[in-house]
Amino acid sequence: MSGKHRSGRRVVTRSEYILKRLLIIIGCLLAVGVILAGTVKIVTIVGRNRLAGNANTEGPTLTDDSESGLKTDPVYASDWQEDWISFEGKAYKYNDQIRTFLIMGIDDAHKTGEVDYGDLTAGGQADGLFLVIFNPVDETIKILAVNRDTEVDIVMVGLGENGGDKWIRSEISVQHAFGGGGEYSCELTRDAVSKLLYDMPIHGYAAVNYQAIPMINDSVGGVTLTLPDDMTDAVGVNKAWKPGTSVDLKGKDAYDFVHYRDVNVFESQRMRLARQKLYLKTFVKKMKAETKENITLPVTIFNNAKEYITSDLTVDEIGYMASEYLGYTFDEDDIYTMEGETKTDEEDYEYFYPDEQALRELIIKLFYTEVDRQ
Repeated sequence: MSGKHRSGRRVVTRSEYILKRLLIIIGCLLAVGVILAGTVKIVTIVGRNRLAGNANTEGPTLTDDSESGLKTDPVYASDWQEDWISFEGKAYKYNDQIRTFLIMGIDDAHKTGEVDYGDLTAGGQADGLFLVIFNPVDETIKILAVNRDTEVDIVMVGLGENGGDKWIRSEISVQHAFGGGGEYSCELTRDAVSKLLYDMPIHGYAAVNYQAIPMINDSVGGVTLTLPDDMTDAVGVNKAWKPGTSVDLKGKDAYDFVHYRDVNVFESQRMRLARQKLYLKTFVKKMKAETKENITLPVTIFNNAKEYITSDLTVDEIGYMASEYLGYTFDEDDIYTMEGETKTDEEDYEYFYPDEQALRELIIKLFYTEVDRQ
């Protein structure tokens, strides 16, 4: 027997050593993955619960389209629910699973930290108002565009007698301007839109200054669309933008497309709203496609543009929305506008008046489900 000491342990070959290290590394990665997955799940749950609790109203106040309704109908009377309504001979129930998000396009050059809150008219007008509707029942995304000239009751904060508030009838867009800027302007505008829609609950908002549009647009690689009207002579555009021309909107082009209107043309707001509707339809599809490749894109965009955005959404709520609604369908017909009439006053200011019956029908279509009595 030789004098060499043997420990009794088998000699490990290099290949076995490498395999063992790989198994350890894989195990660590799996563990990290489980932890991260759990964290994402927790953030998602927190975001979902917070978003549900953000509603500014308890529920819509839409009522029956007739005095009798269906409450006395034997088919419905025995178990009629307080939150049911009747419309054209059918019963409907509000879909409380829906989550709504108001996007405001603000015609203002200030960054969020530069707003003069002492100036009660410094908020900038909400020239774009879009209520995004997420419906978990049929897994769809729909958008309701609100005409910025819609006449509603607005409050002029601090501009009444002795520094109090003053209520007037005016375009819904100016409510944001008369809130002093920042979150309060957003809340007042959100509530004005909600009231217009029979106190429809709104679960979140984002006011985006138009200066942020080039950045947001380019974050998805730009938007390509076909021009619906002639913008060749648009001030500040100066391009051969004729109807039917396909354009690749990058940078300031996106801003020009959604912002410009000729105030000397009657109902120029409707023309701009049609362009904004087209842009949103194209952008949302591009955004969904890009987010499928990079789930963090919505949060990245929000962080990059946040100096031009005022929002009550938290990062976990944005993360929840990105993960939850990514698979929802959004078609070219899923952007809706209100029917109505535009009139001018004695000073040639334009005001839009929704058709009440058409508005009721649209609200029921977007926010209600028919009560099945079979």
